[in-house]
Amino acid sequence: MTTQDWNEKHLVEDRLIAQLQRLGYTYIHGSYLEGERQTLRDVILLQRLSDAVRRINPWISEDNLQRVVRDITHLEAASLMEANEVIHEHIVHYMSIEQDLGRGRKNQTVRLIDFDNVDNNEFLVVNQFKVAGATNNIIPDVVLFVNGLPLVVIECKSPFITGPIAQAVKQLERYQAEAERLFYYNQILLATCGQQVTYATVGAKLRHYGEWKDPYPLTPADLGQEVNPQDVLVAGILTKQNLLDLIQNFIVFEPEGGRTVKKLARYQQFRAVNRVIGRIVHAESLRDRGGVVWHTQGSGKSLTMVYLAVKLRRIAELQNPAIVVVTDRKDLDAQITHTFRRCGFPNPFHAESVADLRKLLRRGPGLTIMTTIQKFQEAESDADRVLSVDENIFVLVDESHRTQYKDLAVNMRTALPNACYLGSWLSPCLSLT
Repeated sequence: MTTQDWNEKHLVEDRLIAQLQRLGYTYIHGSYLEGERQTLRDVILLQRLSDAVRRINPWISEDNLQRVVRDITHLEAASLMEANEVIHEHIVHYMSIEQDLGRGRKNQTVRLIDFDNVDNNEFLVVNQFKVAGATNNIIPDVVLFVNGLPLVVIECKSPFITGPIAQAVKQLERYQAEAERLFYYNQILLATCGQQVTYATVGAKLRHYGEWKDPYPLTPADLGQEVNPQDVLVAGILTKQNLLDLIQNFIVFEPEGGRTVKKLARYQQFRAVNRVIGRIVHAESLRDRGGVVWHTQGSGKSLTMVYLAVKLRRIAELQNPAIVVVTDRKDLDAQITHTFRRCGFPNPFHAESVADLRKLLRRGPGLTIMTTIQKFQEAESDADRVLSVDENIFVLVDESHRTQYKDLAVNMRTALPNACYLGSWLSPCLSLT
């Protein structure tokens, strides 16, 4: 690397760190953290993790605190992806520990990250974090820690070298092979040269890396003048709120071709889902909640439905809503059902018949039901037309331009008069109207 390339690389790194500091991250050079680690093989900042677990779970005993930290740091797994999935499960769905809080020994929920109160977490941006590998040390340019866990790894390159993003991705692949344990905890990988920046997850090849072109809920104008693609991605992915939102609600592990693939939402999916949630939460009436998400071909509308269903279930005010996914073709019905199941969405029910659908809809909140619109057939009697008047039913209609008219749509809306209807529509863009 020439002196100029080295300088340009560090300008990219310095700009990124400065932006993260403005976003509220605390900056520490990696060399200053070596006193917090017994060896260079330690990839977790143990004291910071312990302090965070105690702060977020003030009831926890010292013995149980040590047990939680030990379980996180001494993870045994057959592969990097298996370990990564286990850690994501611990972070998002929490851990369980047995402790007596005054009513006998019971399983208690332990949270590693406080998703409800972002400011109750510690966010660090660290550069030159040296880690001992199998044969050589690695030094990622930037690592982001949340509560002592290394959740984001970033590789910076000079924009003036040949193929900077390809070189950065190749280096990230080498890091994963050389120092696998660092990536047990990783949620996002970034490759940047300032003027181009891409993101992915562990195990991704260059073709899987994507761009993030929207700083939602900010706008490019909010970022100031002379904004480059790196500034946009950092504002879109790495703000404290967005980072925790992505980790909690927009990551799935999906089996494909005999292996597990970790998938993170595209910026269009993130924006669309959050705009839907915003409309639902702030609606002045039941009729104001619904809308249409305009999709492009191949934009991942099935996964968008999964992400939306996940977020809907997390809104306490909705009281464990029922989610009904409606298509108009058997092959689409099977495809979306399989997507939900493969992504680990809990217990989706597939309506096998008209009678089965009517039975499921009468069971109340908390169900995820997959059906074709043809099963919303006209009721045999007036008394049997309305299946539920609940307001916390959300009907996600795939390619709604093909079905939301005439008798079948009328039957559906009659059966669920107070439901919120959200449709996908094929279009050159992806947004909520």
